[in-house]
Amino acid sequence: MQKTIVIDTNIWIKAMIDSEYNITCDDALSSFFQNKECILALDYKSEIEREYRDNIKNNRRFELRMKQLEREQRKCWVDSRLNKAQEAELYNLGFHEKEDHVFTGTAMNADKILITEDSDYGVHGEAVAQKVFVYMRDQMGLSIVTSKGFLEILNV
Repeated sequence: MQKTIVIDTNIWIKAMIDSEYNITCDDALSSFFQNKECILALDYKSEIEREYRDNIKNNRRFELRMKQLEREQRKCWVDSRLNKAQEAELYNLGFHEKEDHVFTGTAMNADKILITEDSDYGVHGEAVAQKVFVYMRDQMGLSIVTSKGFLEILNV
């Protein structure tokens, strides 16, 4: 069964940029590409892809991966807007970065899966962001997973 999944920029960076390299992020990204049921969810305004390109400049592997997704028709575009109540609550909980709201909104309007290593989401148990993590999981129904968590979902 196909799953439209949002991949945060930090996963791409840690899999593609040598100075930031993390083998688990690389494994998660590789597994995403090997699993033909995984579709990359992007927003209609192209803010996610613009952020990718701003942070992963002139990277041949990144460009090849994006072309692969196009060739395999494994990209989909969805609305990135959160409803007003969710947006307000996330701001109240300290989740302030506009880009993070775009990723979160896109995940909400896709299959509610977001892969990230961003501490703002509380994925590593960061105390300051646990309220954000719990709200997203319990009230928004999102699965916010690390690269390791994504590999576990795929049973890799």
